[in-house]
Amino acid sequence: MNLAIFGGTFDPIHSGHVAAAVSVADAFAIDRVLVIPSGNPPHKTRGGQTDYEHRYRMVESACSADARLTPSRIEAPGEPGQRHYSYDTIRRIKRQFKFDDPLRFIVGSDAFAEVRLWRRWDDVAREVEFIVVSRPGDRSEEPAPEGIRAQWRKGPMNPASSSEIRHRVKIGGSLLDMVPADVCDYIREHRLYRPF
Repeated sequence: MNLAIFGGTFDPIHSGHVAAAVSVADAFAIDRVLVIPSGNPPHKTRGGQTDYEHRYRMVESACSADARLTPSRIEAPGEPGQRHYSYDTIRRIKRQFKFDDPLRFIVGSDAFAEVRLWRRWDDVAREVEFIVVSRPGDRSEEPAPEGIRAQWRKGPMNPASSSEIRHRVKIGGSLLDMVPADVCDYIREHRLYRPF
């Protein structure tokens, strides 16, 4: 089995995320993409994102678009104050799953540009091959830092962003061009991202 992981805050997951994961699965013959909403990401302030359970449920709904996409609770919140780091998640995945090397790590070009700031980034680089997905309008592919295996993939022409989705909800705008229909329904049902 060829396995890839795709993590993020996913607050909320949107159509661009889904399209990127499917595109990578197609291009690299990936059998399974673990879509992992972060529990307590180190780059976010505590309480600065929507409750984990809501984010997971939206990921779960979005993954129904393709049988290769699998929602994962591997970073579900644990002890108060516990942070989730990519290296620890990768090691847990390697203990829990059987797959063919290499383990692919899907990451946006903006996050990849800061890879050397990650905790134990050099250990992460030894454990995975990065698939870097560029956003529409990104600069041309840049070489990976020395010691990092990476391949680039042009992202889908989908301008969706989680921050724009949250803004649209606040102003009462439509989301159907930015999120899967089931995710849109979930946001409305649970009144997420509203200012009151």
